[in-house]
Amino acid sequence: MLEPNHFIDLQRNEESFEDPRSWLSQDQDYSSSNSHPNNNNNRDGNFDRVLFRNLVEMVPLVESLMKDRRPNASYSRRASLTYTRTPSRDSFPKKITDPKGRRTAQTNPSKKHRDFGGNDLSRNMSRDREGACADDFSIFSSRSLAVEKDREELIKLQEQVEDLRKKLEEKDDVLKIAENSLNQMSSVHVKLDELKRQVVEKDSILKTTHLQLSNAKIKLADTQAALEKLEWEAMTSNRKVEKLQEDLGSMKDEIAAFTRLFEELAKSDSTTYAQEKNTHRFPLDGLPQIEPISEIDMQKMEEARRAYVAAVAAARENPSEESLAVAAKARLKLQAFAFGPNNTNVGNENGSQILRNAP
Repeated sequence: MLEPNHFIDLQRNEESFEDPRSWLSQDQDYSSSNSHPNNNNNRDGNFDRVLFRNLVEMVPLVESLMKDRRPNASYSRRASLTYTRTPSRDSFPKKITDPKGRRTAQTNPSKKHRDFGGNDLSRNMSRDREGACADDFSIFSSRSLAVEKDREELIKLQEQVEDLRKKLEEKDDVLKIAENSLNQMSSVHVKLDELKRQVVEKDSILKTTHLQLSNAKIKLADTQAALEKLEWEAMTSNRKVEKLQEDLGSMKDEIAAFTRLFEELAKSDSTTYAQEKNTHRFPLDGLPQIEPISEIDMQKMEEARRAYVAAVAAARENPSEESLAVAAKARLKLQAFAFGPNNTNVGNENGSQILRNAP
């Protein structure tokens, strides 16, 4: 945006350097051409102070113009300037214009000096000098206005460049902020995905825990049912035990009655048993005469009685063949002690009758 304008300014500056009517060439020609008139002016005392003051005031403008022509570091492109010295004014005829803008005919100072004399020559030289100064001033003023305009445009362009640079920096900052926000959003999405994964894992763990809890509840219900069943079985067992204890008590009473009967039979003689055989509940016709029993035999018979009572209780609780066989053996042993070895058959018949009649 700035490079074409800068190139145009350089072209303008080159044209100003190459312009044969520039104020530099005119100043040089003026100094060269006025070398002789100055002598005349010094001699005549006709020195133009207004022109000198104007030239002194032009010096700062020329210096500022030369400074503006230096290369600027903000431009990326550079152009080379070729300075060619302007030709002297002696190489081409002079054009003299009066202050009103009318051009006068070309004059030859030597001819005028010959024709009109020294006074006319000095007047013509002063007029020529005033016209040249007016031309130079008009050209310089137009150039200075163009330079000022170019400078203003350059300042505006620099301001626009600065504004664009600031806007570009602001956009860069906005882009950086957007990039940071995008990075933060990506990190947040990553964390969110991680949290979702953890939630899914915890949900699966919770489901497995609920399943295990339901299985544990089922097992607990089964255990409670088994416990209730065991309690019921224990209750029934206790009832059976109570019933067996009652039966055992009745058996003990029967065995005690049998024992008392055996003792009475041992003490009484045979005649007493014969007389009272019709009054007794059990027939005692086949009973032999019982010999007196010693204490040792009584202890053995008591042990046999206890074994028989225990066998009968076991047979009632579990009426199997083995328990019945054990009860029969205990009964035979008790009969052997009660009736003797010779009367075992009679004892068996009486014992079976006693068992049938027992409650």
